[in-house]
Formats: sequence, structure tokens, C-alpha cells
Amino acid sequence: MSRSDEGMEVLFRDGLARIGRFSTPHGELETPTVMPVINPNIIVVSPSEMKRIGVRAIITNSYIIRRNAELREKALSSGLHSMLSFDGPIMTDSGTFQSYVYGGVEYDNAGMVEFQKSIGSDIVTILDVFTKPEDPYEQVRRAIEVTRARVDEVDPGDSLLAGPIQGSIYDDLRAYSAKLMSGSKATYLPIGGVVPLLESYRYADLVRIIVNSKVNAPFSRPIHLFGGGHPMFIPMAVLLGVDIFDSASYVKYARDGRLLFPDGTRDASEVLEFPYWSPLRDMQQRDIAAMDKRERLYWFSLHNLHALFSEIREVRIRIEEQTLWEYVQSKAMAHPTLLEAFRTLRSYSRLLERYTEVSKKNSFMYLDTRSLEHPSAVRLSRFLESFVGGDPVFVPRAEYEGNRGAVISRYERSQRPFLVQWMHGWVPMELEDTYPVQQYVGPEARLIPDVGSPLEEEGQRLRDFDLEKVRAIADYQFGKGAGRVLFPDGTEIVKSRATGRIRTISYGGVQVATMRPKDGLFTLTMEGARRLHQGIGGKRLRVFVNRESEAFNRAGYNVFFKFIVDFDPEIVAGNETLVVSEGDDLLAVGKASVSGLEMASYRKGVAVKVHHSAGSHADVSAP
Repeated sequence: MSRSDEGMEVLFRDGLARIGRFSTPHGELETPTVMPVINPNIIVVSPSEMKRIGVRAIITNSYIIRRNAELREKALSSGLHSMLSFDGPIMTDSGTFQSYVYGGVEYDNAGMVEFQKSIGSDIVTILDVFTKPEDPYEQVRRAIEVTRARVDEVDPGDSLLAGPIQGSIYDDLRAYSAKLMSGSKATYLPIGGVVPLLESYRYADLVRIIVNSKVNAPFSRPIHLFGGGHPMFIPMAVLLGVDIFDSASYVKYARDGRLLFPDGTRDASEVLEFPYWSPLRDMQQRDIAAMDKRERLYWFSLHNLHALFSEIREVRIRIEEQTLWEYVQSKAMAHPTLLEAFRTLRSYSRLLERYTEVSKKNSFMYLDTRSLEHPSAVRLSRFLESFVGGDPVFVPRAEYEGNRGAVISRYERSQRPFLVQWMHGWVPMELEDTYPVQQYVGPEARLIPDVGSPLEEEGQRLRDFDLEKVRAIADYQFGKGAGRVLFPDGTEIVKSRATGRIRTISYGGVQVATMRPKDGLFTLTMEGARRLHQGIGGKRLRVFVNRESEAFNRAGYNVFFKFIVDFDPEIVAGNETLVVSEGDDLLAVGKASVSGLEMASYRKGVAVKVHHSAGSHADVSAP
């Protein structure tokens, strides 16, 4: 297997969004990023100058090069990289878009791929069949199948092969196309046929297209949104799993006298001051008016490139902080079509929750009621549905914070579920310290009437709040039933003297778990791992490794994707995970780097970061 066939390696993640990297013949490419489109006939900003802005890869059109005798001979004799004076990865398009615009091209699929290989393209693209939003369903389906068959006609050699996902605006056909391409030799998956939607600001349709393409494709393969390079939509697309964009808009808009900004596009003549990141920041309108047409095109194009890469840098920061959802939510207010797209995105919250980490690095940011459809809030809501039985007790926030001891005393003399006010709703009182209940920033909870029935205050102590609390957290973190498996009667709970919060949980003098102060969730010891392993059967919470990896993981080394033979598909990213042998012997416990839905796709990188193991590093040499 070549390095390029191993696909993506995840460096940072925030749900479906990721900072990743993959190999090409001209080096590794880190995502998310934008590939500026280079027209070899008219180069406005040179690729070498683009590198200073942050450009690490470019895209050009092999059809244009092949049709021009001078460009064709130069590319064949000296190579594409020499011709464009760029030493990084170069992707080539095949002429599909020209076919859409002009009604056809004179070259066939196999010939176009061979030409791309012959000029040294790093990522070559098949000549797929473009589908338009207005195309009938059956016509689109046939186009998908023809496009898939064209993958089998070609040999990409050492290049990565791009197999576009088509399907027009039909959700099921986008999923169908993604699955067909997933079973092909295409190792790079662009989402095609979206330019008409982008040009008409049909961002809500794009959300559906991206989601249905992304979740039906292998996560190890880069996802590219053809033509999607506008700062307005880049953050939302990345949130949904797009890795790479291309953009000809930086020149196209500049030629029309328009400038890109994070919240939209503006007429250059109406901009009186330019932002700090713009190369025009020290200029005034009179300076721009004094330029000739060619000079103005250069400076406007340069500004637009800076706008694109300023947005990419912001998105990368948000992924590292795990605050991309909040950023997208705030940006959605910039334009009605973005707000409509965000509404569509929120309809996928339950799906997105399956890819979302068990907790985030930063606090949960409550901006408005739409924040309750953040995947972390959806996970909490889903747990609440299974947790609450009949006749719950509703405790207003002010009462709980003002007289917590009395509320707990009432709790311990009742068997009814107690819910405490959180934002506009209610959460189990036992999750008071658990992400995102405690770790959130937002307005004071508004007053909600007590809708529960009266609670009798007299009676004997029926339960222990601290024990029920750790059990509820375990059920929330590991699934229903985990709490009693981990923490039976007689469990010993130690609290911090400074804060009064739970710190360690033991049984019979042996520590079972530590409660993390940052998110109120558990880190398991090997004893805790053994309890879960013995008490919860099947694949639950498990990653199975092959015999080659077994000794290393038992000794405490991390689990790499390529050694995994099976796993629980319900594993939550960032959660505690049991590492077991093929025969289900417990080897270690650690933190999963991705969700179970993604586990089978990746070949590069660490799948589980081990923190406790059954053996020691002295037992085996490092792999």
C-alpha cells in the first residue's frame, strides 16, 4: 500500500470538521484549505506569490492546457509544476465543467486522465457527467452510474484519483453516488455539480448535499467541494466535513470590481476602509482609481485570496478550540440564505451527535434557543428522555443554588427523578457538574413554573445522592446500566476539600475512576475498565486489536488504526474505550480519537490513546 492510499490522518477534530493531512506525490497537504484555480492562459497572481499567503496546493484545468498547443507542449516537456512555478501539490480538473458550460468536450475520459498523468498532476480527475439541479431523477441516476463506470476505465498510476460525487439535489442519489465511489479506486472525493447552487446562494440545498455525500463516504478520503470557495459558506461546509475547496472567484469577482469579505461580497467602489488583513489596508479610493485595469485586477485578486485564507485560518482555530458550531451559528446571521442553511443543518443534529466528542475543550456557548440543537445539547436531551420516569420533581435554579443541602436532603428521601433548571429546560440533578450542564456560558435561566407534584419532606433516607450521581454520569457516558456495573453499593467516594466536588471513586480500597474537573466525566483505571469489561458484554465500548498489536497495547502503547480488527460502532469520540484482543481479553483502556462510525475508515494515526494497561512498557520494545 502506498502512502497516498492510506488516506487522511486526523490531527484535530470538532465533530465532522477536522484538521487533517494526507500524502501526495509532491508532499503532504494539510486541511482544511483552499486550492486557488490557476488559469494557465491568464495568471493574475503567480502561484509562487500565493505561497506567501498560505496557499499549499493549487488546481488547474487540464482541458485548457491540452487544447492550447503551446501550453500542451510546455507541460509535456517540462511538467506541470515547472510550467506553473509551483512545487506543492497540484490538482487538475478534466473539462467536466467546460462540458457543462459549452455542451461537450472533444476528448474522452481515459485520454484526459492519461494526459493529466503525463504532465505530472498529483490529483487527477475523471471526466465525470455533470448533473444540474433541474435534471430529472432517472437522468441523474444514469449519469452517476456512467461516472462510476469511468473510474474503472483508468489507471491513476502514482497520482491520487478524484472520483466526483454527483446526484444533483436528490438526497438519496447523493448517498448512492458516494457509496458507489467508496467502492472504487478513487481515493479523493470531490462533490460535483454544485456551482449552479453556489451561484444562486442555495446554501440549504448544499447542506443536504454535503451531509449525504460525507456520511456515505469513507472518512479516510479527502472531501472536496468543487467551486465552493466563498468565505461566507466555508465554515458551514467544514462543519459538515468538507476538507478542501477550490476557488476561481478570487479572480472572477475581482474582474467585476467585487471584493470578498467574511460575511459576503462588496462592490470595491463602496468600500471606504479595508480590514487589517487586506493588502489594500493602506489604500484609499483615490489610490485605487489611479490604477490601470490590470493593476486593479491584481490587487483585488490578492485581497480576495487574503479573504479566503483569513477565513481558513479562523476555521482552523475554531476546530482546534472545538467552537466551530458556535462560529457557524453566529455567521448564519450575516445573510438570510445562510440562516436558512443553518436551519437545515440543525435538522441533522441527531445525526451529527453521533460524530461529536463526549465533551469539548471549551464551554458550551448558549447564544439563543438554536444552541439547544448543538449536537452536545442533543445528546443531553436524548439521555434525559431515557432517564426520566414518571412524576419528576422540578427544582428551579435559584432554589437549588440557594439551598442545595436542603434539596439534596429531599432527594435522598425520595425515589422520584429530580430535574434542575438549565437554560430554558431541565436536566437530571445528578449531571450538575457534567458537560455541558456546568461548563456553559449563557444568560441566566429564565423562570420556569414548577410543573411537578408536591414532594413530601418527611421520611427515611432511601438513597445516597453522591452514589446516584456517579451512577447517572456513568450511564450518560457509557450507556444505560454502566453506573451500577462500575459503582455497586459500598463504593467509596472522595471529594475535593477545596471545592467539595467528587474527585476519586474506589471500591474495596481499589480506585475505579477519577472524575475530571474540566468536564465532570470519568477517566477509568484498569479496575474500572475490568468492571465494565466484565459487566457489559458483546462489542460495547470495545476496540479489538490483532495479535501483532496485542503485546504493545498490553504494555501501554497507543492503538493504531491499522491494527484494529473490530470495534463497537457506538463508540463516542473522546470517550473512554476498552482495548481488547481478538479473543476479548482486556489489554488496556484509553480515549478514542474518533467515533465508532469512523473507526473502520482510517489507516493512519492513533485510534485510542492508552492511559492504563494490563502490563507495563518494560514488557515489550516500542513498535
